[in-house]
Amino acid sequence: VQAARTGRPQYAADHPGNLPGVEDRPPSALAPHRPLLCVPLLTPRRAPLGVLTLSPQGERWDPDDAVMLIELARRAGIALDNARRFEHNRDIAETLQRALLTELPSAPGVGLAARYLPATHGLNIGGDWYDAFRQRDGSLVTVIGDVTGHGLHAAVMMSQLRTALRAYAVDGDSPGRLLTRLHGYLRHLQPDLFATAVIARFHPDDRTLTWAAAGHPPPVLRLPDGEVRTLDAKPGAMLGIPLSQDIPDHTERLAPGSTLALYTDGLVERRAQGIDPGIERLGSALASFDRAELDTDLEDAADRVLRPLLSDSERDDDVCLLLCHLRG
Repeated sequence: VQAARTGRPQYAADHPGNLPGVEDRPPSALAPHRPLLCVPLLTPRRAPLGVLTLSPQGERWDPDDAVMLIELARRAGIALDNARRFEHNRDIAETLQRALLTELPSAPGVGLAARYLPATHGLNIGGDWYDAFRQRDGSLVTVIGDVTGHGLHAAVMMSQLRTALRAYAVDGDSPGRLLTRLHGYLRHLQPDLFATAVIARFHPDDRTLTWAAAGHPPPVLRLPDGEVRTLDAKPGAMLGIPLSQDIPDHTERLAPGSTLALYTDGLVERRAQGIDPGIERLGSALASFDRAELDTDLEDAADRVLRPLLSDSERDDDVCLLLCHLRG
C-alpha cells in the first residue's frame, strides 16, 4: 500500500535493506518473517497500475539485483500502460467504425448483403467503409472505399467522407461526378487525407449499372450464366492527391440474375502475391454459385465468398464486402 501511495519502492523486513532508491519499512503483516521488496508499476503519468512484490532467495537482497528489479518494474509498468491504451483506442476505433456503417436499404429489384471484418492484428482498424442509399429518381447508389491510415483518426476521416458523399448525392450526380467532387473536397479541406473508392449506381427502370472508380480495386461482375468479368475500365486516380482530375463514368447493361461485388483490398491482397490473384479467387468464388442460391439467400452467399478468400489471410487489414444482386 505504501509503495502504491508514494510511487516509491519499499523494503519491508526486520533489518534495514540499504538498497539504492528504496525506503526501509518495518516487517510486513503479510509475511513478517520474509523480507519483501515492493516496487510500484508506474505509468509515464506516475499513476500506479499495481505493485510488484518480491522476496529474496536468501536472507537479503543484493543491491545490484534490486536495481535490476526496479528497472524491470519500470519497463513493465510502461508496457502495461501502452497495452491498455492500445486496447482502449482499438475498441473506440472499432466501435466508431461499426456505428458509421450504414444499415442497408431495401431497393426494388436489387438485393444487398454487406460484411465488415475488423483487422485482428495491430491498430489497423478504421478507414474501410461501405454505404448504400437511394437518390431522388429512385436509383440505388452503392459505395465502397478505403481511407489511408488506420486507427481512430482514419475512422473519423471516413465518417467525414461518407457524410460529404451523401450530401453531394442529393443533387443526383453520377458516380464519376460524385468522386470528382469528393476529390476536390479532400484536396482543399483535408489536404493530408487520401482515399480510394468505387461508386456503382443501379437504375431500376432500365437495368443499367453506372460505375466509377478512383484508385480502388475494380468491381467484379458475375453474369446470370456464371461468367465473371472484372470491370477494370479506366479508373480515376486516388482521391485527394495533388492533381486535378475529372473521373469518368462507365455504363453496363445488366440482365436479371447479375451480381456485382464491391470490396476493399484487405479481402484480396496478400503481401507475397499482390492483388491480382486475389481478384481471380473472388471471381472464382462468385462463379461457383447457382443463380438460384444468389436469388434466395444473398446473406449466405456473402459468408461463403469470405471463407475461401480469408483462409490464408493474416487479417492485418480491415475487410469490406458488398454484394449487389439484380433480381429476376
